Amino acid sequence: MTNLYCSQGHQNPHNSKFCLQCGEKIVENPVISGIQPGQTLGDRYVIIRQIGQGGFGRTYLAEDINRFREACVLKEFSPQVQTPYVVQKAEELFQREASVLYKLQHPQIPRFRELLRLNLQGKESLFLVQDHVDGETYNSLLNIRQQQGLKFTETEVRQLLQQILPVLEYIHSVGVIHRDISPDNLMLRSEDQSPVLIDFGGVKQVAATVASQYYQTGAITSPPSGTLLGKIGFAPPEQMQTGVVSTHSDLYALAVTMLVLLTGKQPQELIDTYNLSWQWRREVTLSPALGQIIDKMLSPLAGDRYQTARQLLQALNPQPVSYPQNSNPLSSIPTPPPPLRNCRFFSSQNP
Repeated sequence: MTNLYCSQGHQNPHNSKFCLQCGEKIVENPVISGIQPGQTLGDRYVIIRQIGQGGFGRTYLAEDINRFREACVLKEFSPQVQTPYVVQKAEELFQREASVLYKLQHPQIPRFRELLRLNLQGKESLFLVQDHVDGETYNSLLNIRQQQGLKFTETEVRQLLQQILPVLEYIHSVGVIHRDISPDNLMLRSEDQSPVLIDFGGVKQVAATVASQYYQTGAITSPPSGTLLGKIGFAPPEQMQTGVVSTHSDLYALAVTMLVLLTGKQPQELIDTYNLSWQWRREVTLSPALGQIIDKMLSPLAGDRYQTARQLLQALNPQPVSYPQNSNPLSSIPTPPPPLRNCRFFSSQNP
């Protein structure tokens, strides 16, 4: 029997009506309008199946026949407006973003392979080709748990922070801001149970810039530094209002992600829309230390947050006070002199 897949690429038994992992209704014989399974792109990538669809194109699981049929992912960017100028500028912007992704070499980031440009049925398309991560997004894992009446525990969230913060420290050190951290963009890799950071927002920023500028002005320029991007509720206020991002922007989104995993609630359900204050304590009880850390990560004032992943790691792992070997921590306190016994005091006037 043939397995069935939802739009997120989750595998289900052939008679499934709803996805066992995310609950999405499954269409048994969907009308496929994209690239067909078995089709080879660029004389190299054999399409296995479509695993996702977004506003700017589809995402496919494929095999790289030039690399022993390794699994990889092709993320399509197919502008609705097709003119030579649009295609040219889109490719220039994607080349720029791809050059950034190419520099990222970390075991918890899917390796960028290449930027692929193809003409499919008279339509220009661009594909970002990356390594495939065999695993589940944390959003899918949360959905599975909620079906069982469970959520993530504080211990699990602490472990996730310990494992993903070094990744953020790395990308920030090379000048890259993710811009779009959420449970959808964190995956738990099956082979080693490590969290993996996927779907860098810079790629989406390029796509959004190409589309919005063309539709508004009919022309495309270089992407401004303040291009609005980010998921509502996950991105900090300044990112949604001005588009300006920094390292603490990713830490804010990471805090929201942790709260979603802990509570099973979406950000809009955890924030008071009247005064825009977070009310997560009504949903979950955490240790005072972790609660204070999350509150600081979520500060509405950017300057009041942790500014770097290293600072946050140090807050999670406070160093105990250590003393030199064989020393007494109280040795610095002056020792009072012993009481005087059998002593005679003499005046200078005495002979």
